[in-house]
Amino acid sequence: MHFDTGILVLVFVVLSLIIGAITRDVLKNTPIPYSVALLVIGLALGLIQRSGVFQQYMPLMNETVLLVAEVDPHLILWLFLPILIFESAFAMEVHLFRRIFSQIALLAVPGLMVATLLTAVLAKYAFPWDWSWPLCFMFGALISATDPVAVVALLKELSSRKRLETLIEGESLFNDGTAIVFFMLFLSMVVSPNEANINPILIAWDFLRVVFIGGLIGVFFGFIVIHWIGRVFNDPMIEITLSIVVSYLAFMVAETLHVSGVVAVVVLALMFASLGRTKISPEVSGFLHHFWEMMAHIANTIIFLLVGTLIAGRVQLDNNQMWLALLILYISVQVIRSLSVALFMPLLKRIGIGITREKAIVLVWGGLRGAVSLALALTVAQNELIPREIGDQILFLCAGIVVLTMLINGGSMGWLLKRLGLNRLPEAKQATVDKASGEVNKTLSAVLPEMMADEFLKGANWPQVKKISGIQAISRQIQVEQISEEDLITAYRRRLLETERKHYWTQFEHGTLGEGATNKLVSSVEHALDGTPTITPRTELENLWQTPPLLNALKNIKTMKKFALKLSFNRLFLSYEVARGFIQAQSELKSHIDELAPNDSAAEAVHIMVEDNKKTTLSYIASLREAFPEIIHSLETYSACRLLLYRERAVISQQLKQAVLDKPEAERMIIAVEKRMSALNKAPNIESSISGEQLIKQLAWLQQLPKSAQDKVNNIMHHSIYNPTEEIAKAGKAFCALGIITRGTVELVREQDGKTITSVLGIGETLSAISLLSGFSAETITATSLVDIIWLPGEKIKPILASEPELSQAIGKMMQ
Repeated sequence: MHFDTGILVLVFVVLSLIIGAITRDVLKNTPIPYSVALLVIGLALGLIQRSGVFQQYMPLMNETVLLVAEVDPHLILWLFLPILIFESAFAMEVHLFRRIFSQIALLAVPGLMVATLLTAVLAKYAFPWDWSWPLCFMFGALISATDPVAVVALLKELSSRKRLETLIEGESLFNDGTAIVFFMLFLSMVVSPNEANINPILIAWDFLRVVFIGGLIGVFFGFIVIHWIGRVFNDPMIEITLSIVVSYLAFMVAETLHVSGVVAVVVLALMFASLGRTKISPEVSGFLHHFWEMMAHIANTIIFLLVGTLIAGRVQLDNNQMWLALLILYISVQVIRSLSVALFMPLLKRIGIGITREKAIVLVWGGLRGAVSLALALTVAQNELIPREIGDQILFLCAGIVVLTMLINGGSMGWLLKRLGLNRLPEAKQATVDKASGEVNKTLSAVLPEMMADEFLKGANWPQVKKISGIQAISRQIQVEQISEEDLITAYRRRLLETERKHYWTQFEHGTLGEGATNKLVSSVEHALDGTPTITPRTELENLWQTPPLLNALKNIKTMKKFALKLSFNRLFLSYEVARGFIQAQSELKSHIDELAPNDSAAEAVHIMVEDNKKTTLSYIASLREAFPEIIHSLETYSACRLLLYRERAVISQQLKQAVLDKPEAERMIIAVEKRMSALNKAPNIESSISGEQLIKQLAWLQQLPKSAQDKVNNIMHHSIYNPTEEIAKAGKAFCALGIITRGTVELVREQDGKTITSVLGIGETLSAISLLSGFSAETITATSLVDIIWLPGEKIKPILASEPELSQAIGKMMQ
C-alpha cells in the first residue's frame, strides 16, 4: 500500500509527540535526560525498520521511517534551528550574557579553530583512508562544533548554575557560525581541488563577513519588528505571530545570502530579550515565553527522534575498520576538547566572570554533538562531487560521535554535576533559599491553629496533615557555620537585588512604571549585581539625574537649542518616574530585609543603605517638585489616569471570572478600556518652560523697555535646564551671554582681592552681564538645584543694544 508523503509526515509528527509525552512521564524521578532517551528510541525505531519487522507487519510505520531516513539535511537546519536558537537566546539573561561574552567568543572562535586543526591532524594520520588535507580540515570543522540543540536541551534539565549554563549555551550557539564558515570553505576546496587556495587572510575575511553580516541581518529585522510590536497594544495574536515570522525570516535571509543564520537569530532573540522586553505588552510577555518554551519542547522531541531514526536507517554497521576509527575518534575528541579548553584557561579565568576547574570539566564534558553536525555530514554524503565511499565514512563517524556524546557524555552529565557539586546552588545562596523557606514554614505554622478550629476541618488527622505537607511546628535552624560571613552577605545582598529587579517588572506589568523608566531601573540593578553586589550608591541612577555631556554639547549648538530643551524636559519626566519607581522598590525591599538576612548585623547594614537610597532620591524629587511643580502635577495626573485604567480593566476581568459579565460584554468593555490605555501610552506634553512674554511681564526692567525692544529680546531668548551641582560657566573661560533665572538657584564664586566671594542668585535675578563686554565669565556659576535659565546670547543681543538705548542702559546698570 502506498501512502502520500504528507500523511507520512503527519504520522511521524503525531507519533513523535505521543512518544515524547510517554517518555517524559516515564522519566519523572529518574536521572535519565529526556533528549538522550528520545535519541535511543529513535535509534531503536531505525534498527527495527532495518530488520524488516515494520515492512512485514506495519507498512505505514515502515514508510514513515523510510521517509525520515531520506530527509533533506537542509530541512533539519531550516525547520528546527530557528525555533530552538530563538527560544534559547530569548530565555537568556542578556546582562549576564554581555558579561561573559568575551569568554564565549574565546571558546567559539579560537577554541574551535584549535579543535578543528587538531581533529584534522588526527584524521590525516590516525585514519586508514589517506584523506586529503582539505577533506581533513572539513571533517575537523564539522565534528568540532558543539551542537546548540543538544547542549540546550540537556542543560535545561540538569543545570542549576545559571552562569555555567549561559557560558556553555552561548559557546554552542556562536561556535556553530565559526564551524559553518570553515566547513563551507573546505567543502569548496574538496569539490573543486584545482581552485583550492588556503589563504589565512581570505579565511579571516570570510569568517568576519559571515558573522558580521549575519548579526546585521538580526539587528535589521529586530529593530523593524520590535518597533512594530511596540505600536501594538495587548494583542497576543499579532505579537506572537511576529516573533515566529521574524525568527524564520532572519534565518532564511541570512542563509540565502550565505552568512550565518544562527548568528542572525541569536542577535534577533537577544534584542527581543533586551530592547523588546518593554515593547512587548506586559499582558502578552509571560504567554510569549511559555509559547516559545512549548515550541522548543515540540521541536526537541521531533528532532532527537528524527536524528536517532535517521542514523540507524542510513549508517553502515558492518565495517569493522569504521568502528575502530570511531572508537579512536571518540577518545580523541574528548582529549582535543580538553586541550582546547585548557589552552585558554589562563585567559578564561581572568576575563568575563572567570571560571573554576570544576566548571571547566563540565565545559569539556558538555561538548555534545547533535543535529547540526549530522546535517552537515548528510550534506557531504549527498554531494555527488564527493565519492560515495568518503561520504559514507564521514556520515558514519559523525553519526557515531553524535550517538556516543549524547549517550555517554549526556547520559553521565547528571552524575558528573553531582560529583563536582554543581547540581545544587552554592552554599551561601542556598542559605538564603533556606531562610526564605523557613519564613514560609513559619507562616504556614501560624495558619494551622485557624485551620484546626475550622468546623469543616475538625475531623482531619492533623499529625498526618503536617507529615504529608512537610510543615514543621518550629522552623529548623539553618546551618551556616561553615559558610564564610563574606559569602553569606554577598549571597544575601544579591538575592535582595534580584528581588528589587523583579519588583520593577511587577510595576511595569501593573502599569505603575513606564517603558523607559523600567529599562533604566532594571539596568541599574544589573550593574549593581556586577561583581560585589551594591545596595548603595546607585551610580547609574545618580548619573541620570545629571545632564549628560551630549545634551550639554547640544545646548551650545545654535540650531539644536530647541531640540536640547525638549530633550531636557523629557529627561526630567524620565528622572521623576525613575525616582518614584525607585522609592517604591526600596520600600518593598524593606519588607524582605529581615526575613532573608543571615544575621541581625547584616540586616541592620542593609536597612541603613536602603534609607540612604530613599533619602537621596527624595531629595531629588523635592528639588524637582520645587523647581517644576507644574511638571510634577502633569506627571502625577498622567500616572493617576494610567493606574485607574489598569484598575478598571482588572475589575472587568474579575467580574468576567465571577460570571457577573458574559464574555462578549466583558471583551467589548476591555477593548474600550485598552483603546484609552493605548492613547495614554503616548507621553504627556511635559514641556513647560516660562515663555518670553511671561518673563517680560514679570521683570520690571524688561517691562520698561519700548515694545520694539521687548519683541527683539523675546525673539533671541532660549532656555536651558541644569541639574544640581552642574557647572554652568567657569571663571576665566570664554563666555558671552546674559542669563535670567526663571526657576531654581545658582551659586556664584569669584576671586576678588585675593579672597573667594560666594553668592547665591534666585528666580528673576540676572547673571553674567559683564561677560557681554569682556567675552569671559567673571565667576564660576554652579546650579544648586534644578535650574531653568533664559539666555540672551551675546552675538545676538549686541546688535540690539546698538539700536535700543533703553535696553543698553538697563543692562549697563546690571554691570555696575
